[in-house]
Amino acid sequence: MHHFDLNLSIFPQTNPDYEQIEDDPVFDPAIHLSLEAPKHIYTLCDFGYGDEVKGTTPTEVAATSCFRVLSDEGVAAMHHVCKQLEAFTTSNPRIARNTRGGAYRSKFLRDFSLDPSVAAHLSAIMQTPLLPLPMPHQLAHLNYQPLTPGKNIDKWHYDTLQVDTVMFVTDPNAVEGGEFQYFQGTREEMAALHAAGSKLPAERVIAPDMPGPGYVVLMQGNYVVHQAKAVQGSGERITLVNGYTYADMDTPDYTAVGQLNHADSPNIVAAEYARHMGLRCARQLQAVVNTPDFQRSPQEQAAHLRRTLDELEIAINLLETSGEEAMRHFGD
Repeated sequence: MHHFDLNLSIFPQTNPDYEQIEDDPVFDPAIHLSLEAPKHIYTLCDFGYGDEVKGTTPTEVAATSCFRVLSDEGVAAMHHVCKQLEAFTTSNPRIARNTRGGAYRSKFLRDFSLDPSVAAHLSAIMQTPLLPLPMPHQLAHLNYQPLTPGKNIDKWHYDTLQVDTVMFVTDPNAVEGGEFQYFQGTREEMAALHAAGSKLPAERVIAPDMPGPGYVVLMQGNYVVHQAKAVQGSGERITLVNGYTYADMDTPDYTAVGQLNHADSPNIVAAEYARHMGLRCARQLQAVVNTPDFQRSPQEQAAHLRRTLDELEIAINLLETSGEEAMRHFGD
């Protein structure tokens, strides 16, 4: 009867035939992690959001101050991996140099990005259970400083996913500039300021203090507008962005498929988004298969299945219509 068993992989068993790095250390949580808590948490209310976001997120946490995730040994190993992945940088209209798909090229990055102890730690801080995003190009996204000093690393924007961490792989205090910044306001406020050509009020730009490499900020990236400032002069700046999704199945998915087509080929975006939504729907149907509720009416059973069908309809529509939208950002 084993042919009835479903075997859903936490990471794909196929890949886009990416070249593997030559010297890939073995990730060991006991050696490479040093998990600490942030000293400050900003809420969505602190950023100006209200009732309009209810139902789209299971948590009030918007963003955090920095906190440590990697040990000194973890920083050294992560930097070693990221230096090899620098050979695979590409660019897009928002970012001059970034490497996508690092989790396919490095098992160290893959195991770090999927580590359950990291996910549990971030879940406690975000005050809701999180799962690593099942779209590998949204895991271990790497940003490198532009080759031209004085050019911003990333423009003001909000993200294509719901939750992410931004980690400094290099020491942010070893370079001039390169700050990571939040806008303490809503997406709509930023859009209005940008459309009017208005300068951002300095008191509403937050640059979390980064004590050193291996520290991260955690945020609801689709609601928190942020940017990465330019490095002035020489120096190295590498950051790693990891994506997460909510385990709470009552929260609708948010994936900006059309925006992702600027960063990756449409076929890769489609495969990974279809995988993400397939896993999401499988989780919704798991109870129907494993623990059927014999007290539900036919109408209630149909409603449960209808919810999954609605999710698939949304995914199908996005795949068929998204194309490559104009890149969404608010400039420097």
